[in-house]
Amino acid sequence: MSAPSMAVETQLAPVIVYGQQDLSDRAAIGREEETTSTSYRISGETLERLAAPSQVNPYRALAELPSVSVGDMDPYGFSNLFSNKGLRVRGQIASHGAMGSVDGLPLTGINPGPGYLWLFDMENIESVSLTQGPIPPDRLAFFTTMGVLDNRLRWPEPEAGVHLSQSLGAYDFTRSFVRLDSGLLENGMSLFGSASYTSGDQWRGPGDSPEGRENFEGGVVQRFDNGAEAKLYFAYNDMSLDSYRSLSYAQSKDLSRYRNYGYNSQPSANPAEAVDYYKYNTQDFTDWTLFGEFTLPLRGETLLTIKPFYAYEEGVFYNGMSNGKVREWLIDHDWYGLSAELETRIQDTDLKVGYWLNTMDPPGPPTAWKLHDPTASGGLSFSRWALLAEPTERHSFQSLYATGTHEFGDLKVQAGARYLVEHMSGFDVYDTTGIGDLSYDRALKRATRINRNRSTGGTTFRELLPYLGLTYALDPATDIKLSVGRNYGAPVYGAWPVFQMNYAKFAAAGVSAADIWDTIEPEISDAIDLGMSLRFPWGSLEPTIYYASYENQGVSFWDPAVGIAYTQNIAESHAYGAQILGTWQAARNLDLFGTLSYDHSVFDEDLVTTGGAKLEVEGKQIPGAPQWHASLGGHWRIGRFGVSPVVHYSGDYYADSARTEEVDDYVTVDLDLSFEERLGPGDYRFTLSFINLFDTDYIGYVNTSYVQDTGGFNYYPGAPFTVLAKVAVDF
Repeated sequence: MSAPSMAVETQLAPVIVYGQQDLSDRAAIGREEETTSTSYRISGETLERLAAPSQVNPYRALAELPSVSVGDMDPYGFSNLFSNKGLRVRGQIASHGAMGSVDGLPLTGINPGPGYLWLFDMENIESVSLTQGPIPPDRLAFFTTMGVLDNRLRWPEPEAGVHLSQSLGAYDFTRSFVRLDSGLLENGMSLFGSASYTSGDQWRGPGDSPEGRENFEGGVVQRFDNGAEAKLYFAYNDMSLDSYRSLSYAQSKDLSRYRNYGYNSQPSANPAEAVDYYKYNTQDFTDWTLFGEFTLPLRGETLLTIKPFYAYEEGVFYNGMSNGKVREWLIDHDWYGLSAELETRIQDTDLKVGYWLNTMDPPGPPTAWKLHDPTASGGLSFSRWALLAEPTERHSFQSLYATGTHEFGDLKVQAGARYLVEHMSGFDVYDTTGIGDLSYDRALKRATRINRNRSTGGTTFRELLPYLGLTYALDPATDIKLSVGRNYGAPVYGAWPVFQMNYAKFAAAGVSAADIWDTIEPEISDAIDLGMSLRFPWGSLEPTIYYASYENQGVSFWDPAVGIAYTQNIAESHAYGAQILGTWQAARNLDLFGTLSYDHSVFDEDLVTTGGAKLEVEGKQIPGAPQWHASLGGHWRIGRFGVSPVVHYSGDYYADSARTEEVDDYVTVDLDLSFEERLGPGDYRFTLSFINLFDTDYIGYVNTSYVQDTGGFNYYPGAPFTVLAKVAVDF
């Protein structure tokens, strides 16, 4: 019998595995790791909590990200203020409509109506991402100087299911939502359909916000044996809103008196008060879109993806004017196009070549304004056409782009460029003498004489936008990111309507339509970001510093030569700042996040307006841009219960370039309480949300939109303390 073998004990050194903590769906907020740019992503339950309680409007989900400011005047996220929707990133404003893309496809651009912003229920959005600083060429958007927002859709689920929810809140708010998923069928197809209805009152003054929003969405995915895939998505949205009344600067400084100031609930025979009837300040829009995504594997590792789309919008804005008239702004336009992208891999280098086309029918800028006289009974009596214009052609964007990505050991290099061509339509403005209260198309048929002094021709802009991004892995838990690039910003289309609305004042100052139109230039920025990504077993830190210079920047100011507040592409400025996002899993049942940002953005020189006035602004912070932002939030799970507070700070700033109208800083606190339980065949989730828990008085948004005819800027109080209850069930 042999002797037993001796067991040899070997002690291994401890192995620490670094990586992003697995928080599943409950606290997914952080930087996107697959890109060399500064990009943040929000998904899962975090997206549900940070988005507006009405589960519309993806802008609201971004409010707690670094260097982001979101105008907040309605507790449920319903406030469509013409072209300016209230989003700023690093001090730069997202102007001329709802900016962003859906599954990488830019759906709307220059659009005064709702566009895509209220078109999708957030239950059908899987995640949102925001890219700041230099923008990689394959992150498509109309304008990129303020960043790129992308919404990733929740396509049909692989498992069949039903999701139902019902919300009830303050100010008679109610929302019902249902989504049905077929699951993956035997033929490789899956599909879903959803519907929702939302209504509620305004929190100040009479009116509804919304009066009624009806939404229908559906998607289908077909997978093939060769790896090809075909997707099709449809979304329809019908929404009516009454507008919130703005405050003057003097009123904004006395919120104890004017915080609940709204439009009049009854019509008036007094001409000075007649236009302030709430039914003269309202809007109604119908939007729908149909788009597809077709993916075809080619030889080797080559993949072709084509995304065609079509979108349509019809609606109207009514608003009371200081001249005693009620303006009716008619909007009826469509836009369509496609993106095509070829991806391949050659000798360990990922290559991508793409093309994007979008062609749209104005407005914006506006083409049809009627003026009406208010009546004592609350009706309207047609007065005249204020603007009847016809675009000479369609407004279009075309873009070619290419990128290459290669890894040299621990160094990842991404380089490329995008060549962008924007062609702006000209406009023929007609003499409307003798043309009555007709439809826009019929009025155009009656019009015969063009007013050359108010008309303008088209123009084309071309720009090359290079990009270089580097990511270096110091160790498995630490990356350094450097990105450099050029971005493209919006020309100030708003100069056109402000001229048309105030033609007499501009003419008296010797300013013609050509003078205004010739000042329009695309805003160009050159930007550099330097950041780090530090991952720990308990969380992560994402610090970033940045610098950017801007040419032809659009700035709002009061032009004393004309006597109007408006915007022009006449500024040069630079910006620098620092920002940090941190996540911390303080315990197995406690997840925290925090952000802090400092954004310094100043004019490089004094401004000279088209009217000839000089504004001494050199070295001053650009208007409307707070320097400081901070947020602290988290999610604490206690068995089936959840507690999710968010504290938000926004610094003070000046609304005007001359720094005479100051907006105070503020702090708000939001709180969500939740409870989850399985009852019978369903998983239930009950949520109680408290918005602005301590009822802070503050100015949530300052609008310098070109369609306002007041002498100065327009101030809106932030949302008050609001309670919302919601029950959701999944089968």
